[in-house]
Order: sequence, then structure tokens, then C-alpha cells
Amino acid sequence: MENSMKNNDEIEIDLRQIFIVIMSKIAIILLVGVIFGLAAFIGSKLLLKPVYQSQTSLYVLNKQSQGTTTLSDLQSSTQLTQDYMILVKSRTVTEKVISDLGLNTTNEKLAKQISVSTPSDSRVLEITVSNNDQYEAKRIADKVAEISADSICDIMQIEKVNVFEEANISEKPSSPNCLKNAIIAFVLGMVLAIAIVVIRFVMNDTINTSEDIEKYLGISTLALIPLSEDLDDSAEAAAKRKKHKHSSSKKGDK
Repeated sequence: MENSMKNNDEIEIDLRQIFIVIMSKIAIILLVGVIFGLAAFIGSKLLLKPVYQSQTSLYVLNKQSQGTTTLSDLQSSTQLTQDYMILVKSRTVTEKVISDLGLNTTNEKLAKQISVSTPSDSRVLEITVSNNDQYEAKRIADKVAEISADSICDIMQIEKVNVFEEANISEKPSSPNCLKNAIIAFVLGMVLAIAIVVIRFVMNDTINTSEDIEKYLGISTLALIPLSEDLDDSAEAAAKRKKHKHSSSKKGDK
């Protein structure tokens, strides 16, 4: 029981020492974090191209019979939204979009620019296109919505798919978020600096204090020799007085 208490005391002392070491280097740690943050902010501004997003929406209703819309029509349309999402990014749609707009890209690359989502329990398809040009993003989004609506009607045998919201022109890029990148880099820089400080402290086996002698060597210290600037100044002053006295005695002999 006593041994476990001693071990706990030693762990607390070590953690306290680590905390003291970290706080003694806090200025350097903050400086490293600021350098990392500034580097990430400038790098995001200069090296990363801005990406704009444009969104359009489709309303898909699968009517099973002519006349008024029934609850069964709404439920079946909701259940088929996952199928509609796959059709929007299908090769048939992307190839048609590339051909109609004369895009210099491939099906795979265009499909990666397109994302499709649907709010829960709804028949709405939200199509979002990401591009480095905000006007190109809108053009592609509108064309994807148009061709997707025709494809869904043909494949799913639906009378009509309504585009109830045209694509918008984004004024601000969705990425990169320079401020967010800078904050993340700042935190990572501080964590890295703290890790280096702690590792150096843990790996340092130099004996610096009398407590270290008793802890690692098991030897009690009998006395300490204080070394301070006051002693250095006193020794220097004594040497000057001795020199001055010696020079005065020489003058008296003459």
C-alpha cells in the first residue's frame, strides 16, 4: 500500500515538472503555433484554387394512376429517391452533359463534381456542382438537372420531373476555408512543439539538482555550493581592490 502511494506521488511530481517545463517554454510554443498558422493561411490563399458550389433542386413524383395525387404516390416516390440519386450521377447523364456543354473533362471527373442529396421523407433531389468557376458551376448544375429530369422520366416511366429551383451563382467560394486551415495549423504547431519539449525533458538524464542525486543515485547531499552573480561580482570586486592596492604600493616605492 505504501509503495503504491509512493509511486503515485512520483507520478504527480513528474507531471508537475512536465507542466512547469511546458510553461517555461510557452513563448516558443506559441511562436511555433503562429508560424504554422500563418504558413497555412498564406498557403491556402496562394496555392489552393477556390471552389464554388451551385445548387439546383428537382421534385420527383411517381404517379401510379391518373388524377389526384394519393398517399401511395407520395410513399412510393419517397422510397425511390435513392434510385433517382444514382441516376443523376450515372454515366448516361454525365456523357450527355459533357457533350451538350462541350466540357473538356471525363465522366469520372464530372461525377466527382456532382453531389446529390435529399431531405428526409421528401421527393426533392438537391443537386450540387462544385467547380473553380462559379459561372461554370451554375451552367453544369442547370444542365445536369435538365438531363436528369429527362432520364428519370424515361427510365422510371414518370410523366414529368419539375425543376423548381434553378442553380444559383455563388459569390463566395465554399473552399478553401483559409481561417479554418490557419486555426488547425496553429493548434497542430502547438501540439508538435509541446511534444518536442516533453520528449526532450523525458529523454534528458542530466543530473541538475540535489533532488536528482537523491532520486537517481540514492546518495544524500551533504552540502551545496551556491553559484550566483553576487558571488561573481564579489570576486571581481575583490580582484579589482587587490590590483588597485598593488599599483598604489608600487607608486609609493617610487
